[in-house]
Amino acid sequence: MKNIFNIMSAASFAGVIFMISMLVYVNTTKASREERNKQYIESVVEKAVLERIVEMMPSQTGGVAK
Repeated sequence: MKNIFNIMSAASFAGVIFMISMLVYVNTTKASREERNKQYIESVVEKAVLERIVEMMPSQTGGVAK
């Protein structure tokens, strides 16, 4: 019975160490992920704006209607 308790204690300790290491990893890579997301959003917005500008422009120019 004591052997099972020791195994479960070791597994619990390993789980806690894993969770702490994942927390540290996520916090250290947060800035790079935010920068990549910002660049992606800027590229999507820029593409959408350019598409809308092209859609709104007339296909030809002409004289002023009287």
